Amino acid sequence: MTATNAPTTSALAGLGWRLGALYGPAIYGVSAAAVALPAAAAGLHASGSAAVWILTIHALGLGIGAAVAGRATDIWGPRRVLTLGAALLAVGTIVCASAPVLIVAVAGRAMIAAGSGTMTATALTLAAGQPGPQRPMVLARLGAMMALFSATAPLAGALVTAASWRATLVLPALSLVALPMCWPLTHGRRIPGRVDGVGAGLLVLVAAGLLLTIQSATLHIPQPAVIALLAGTCALGILLIVHTRHHRTGFLPAAVVGSRRFCLAGLVGAGVYGGLFACVYAVPQMLTRLGYSAQGVGLLLLPGAVAAALMARLAATALHTLPPQRVLAGTAALFSATVLLAAISLRPAVLACAATAGFAAFAIAQVTLTAAISAHTAPPAQAGAVGLLNLIFFIGGALGSAGCAALWHPLGLPTALAATAALPAIATAVAWKCRL
Repeated sequence: MTATNAPTTSALAGLGWRLGALYGPAIYGVSAAAVALPAAAAGLHASGSAAVWILTIHALGLGIGAAVAGRATDIWGPRRVLTLGAALLAVGTIVCASAPVLIVAVAGRAMIAAGSGTMTATALTLAAGQPGPQRPMVLARLGAMMALFSATAPLAGALVTAASWRATLVLPALSLVALPMCWPLTHGRRIPGRVDGVGAGLLVLVAAGLLLTIQSATLHIPQPAVIALLAGTCALGILLIVHTRHHRTGFLPAAVVGSRRFCLAGLVGAGVYGGLFACVYAVPQMLTRLGYSAQGVGLLLLPGAVAAALMARLAATALHTLPPQRVLAGTAALFSATVLLAAISLRPAVLACAATAGFAAFAIAQVTLTAAISAHTAPPAQAGAVGLLNLIFFIGGALGSAGCAALWHPLGLPTALAATAALPAIATAVAWKCRL
């Protein structure tokens, strides 16, 4: 992995905040952009169902971008990878902001998402790569920033959409503002070698197939096409397994993907992300039905930004005395319980509490699992492991939002939200049993 120079004491004080500012805007790509979807559909002369691709392509590109950027960072170093990510963000922003039709906007959003994935993977890698005594503080502040961006996304989306829906779609480009602050951290060595193009290509196709299959109901893909998509994804998955076995240090290092710790960490994170994405999808819809405007929803969730950030900091402190799996299990259990309670009570304050618990669980799971996997992965594959872990998390997130959407019409939105409480509950059970 790329090693970073140890910062001075004064520089360390703001290191986590700077890396959090690099990561955070990627969160706006889904939560904030969802608010702008109706206006974007009208402006691009597209149907509401077709405009869902604006969100779907971001989730797809973000996960894949993080996985590819992570492994590329191991080989090329963070500076070259960040340069590529910044270029993707800039070009994607120009394309999306000037798009005359939906397909052009989706193409721009794909580039923005890939660039954002690069920013998230690099931020996490640089934070996890800090020396042992410094790492907990840096990750705690990074987690607090993630919680703040998560909780402020609905309000940011509502306020910016009131001025321009196009500006809302390109909010992830705010990462470029933080880039100069993080650039000095990218000095370091890199591992000689080359990116395994075949492995990367297979992973991209498998991940795309999985995410599209999960989102098939939301995207209204015909059933025969879904069956063909699933069959093709499975076939490509088999090819990827065979390729990985024959290239044990390739794009998917066998020592990483074959690790029980890595698989369990991925399952825990996917469960938490699944619950959060379902919550972010359902709670604004439920609050709107209770008479809240888009700005009202954002304002109601805004106190959760502070609460979630404080919870993330408290969890980081607890990690000094408690095993990480216990902290994760407790956080995920609290999240699951509040989601279930919110689905039953339907009170605005309880719905806001469920979202707040989700924001905090998201930040705590991200930084805790990143630190655990980095500490138990050999340096030549650390950044790749972090990127791949994020891809698994986003697949879990897509499963949560798609599952909630699919259950909405036959069962009702409260029941659909209650059902998705099972995802963080599964994360609780796995975290309690696993050893990080």
